[in-house]
Parts: sequence; structure tokens; C-alpha cells
Amino acid sequence: MSEFGSYLKTQRDNKGLSLAKVHESTGITNSRLSRAENGADGILNPAEIKKLAALYGVAVVPMYLMAGYLDYSDLEEYRSGFKNTDLLDADEKKHIQDQIDFHIKKKGQLQ
Repeated sequence: MSEFGSYLKTQRDNKGLSLAKVHESTGITNSRLSRAENGADGILNPAEIKKLAALYGVAVVPMYLMAGYLDYSDLEEYRSGFKNTDLLDADEKKHIQDQIDFHIKKKGQLQ
């Protein structure tokens, strides 16, 4: 079973939902969800994953990461909070991070 499949099954079990109930709520057939839970890749599309996240009350981005629709590099610009960071090379990013760390450390707040 894949990490994503295990996660889907755990979330469904945590909510006490049957495959039929998930189908009723999301339109995803029992067989497709069962195959996804058992590790078949590419069974669910992003819209379906979003429906499951809403039904299960969990964040959708980690689900997209597990399903392979996103990887961490896709999130870099959004995680940093700065625009155009994708235009910087690794050395430039390190220099900026070093400056941030210096200012935080000066304040006594470096973790």
C-alpha cells in the first residue's frame, strides 16, 4: 500500500465512513477509491482529492504532495512569502537566508 493510499484509508476510517458513504458525498465510486486506498497511482484526479480533503476535514496540499500532483519545489515561492524567488540561484537564496538568520539571531529569536 502506498503512503497516499494508507493516508486515504486512515482518514476515511477516522471519520467512520464506508466506501458507499464517500461515494454518496463525493461521487467517487467505491471501486476507484478502494483502488486508490490500496496503492494504485493516478486513480484520483486533483478535483476528487480536493473533495476528499473537504469531506475528511484535512488540508488538501499535503494530499496533492502525496499523490504526486505537487512536489516541494512547486511550493517554494509560496512558502518563502517573497515574489520571484524562482529567479534566484542557490547561492543568492543562501545569502538572503544568511541575512535573515543574522537579523533574527540579533534579536535573540533564532531557532
